[in-house]
Amino acid sequence: MQSMESINAEFERQNVTKVRSSGSSLVEKTQALAKFRNRFVWSLLYTSLGIYFGLLIAVLEFPGAMSVSVYGELNLGLLAVVIQFALTIATFWGYCAWAEQTYDPKAAELLRSASAQPDGDRHE
Repeated sequence: MQSMESINAEFERQNVTKVRSSGSSLVEKTQALAKFRNRFVWSLLYTSLGIYFGLLIAVLEFPGAMSVSVYGELNLGLLAVVIQFALTIATFWGYCAWAEQTYDPKAAELLRSASAQPDGDRHE
């Protein structure tokens, strides 16, 4: 029969092992979530900047074409400004919708996992 001290020592060893393995898993989950977010954010940024600079270069390279009337008083130059403004709003809404539907639930799950960790568990 085992002594109480050896049983306590074995229990502590198992607890430490469990805490360490779940801690590293928590770090890995955090890094995976950050990569997931960064992939979306950077692709959204590259697309928005590509459109922005594409319109800017078009305005600078073809200044005469900007006065071409599209509809009534609306010309290509004003249309480029409206597109830039709409792009800014669409980028904001797109990110907010993506974050609410996709990113926030994953971040909340990660927070629940981290909150369930013992107080003594720290990333070193």
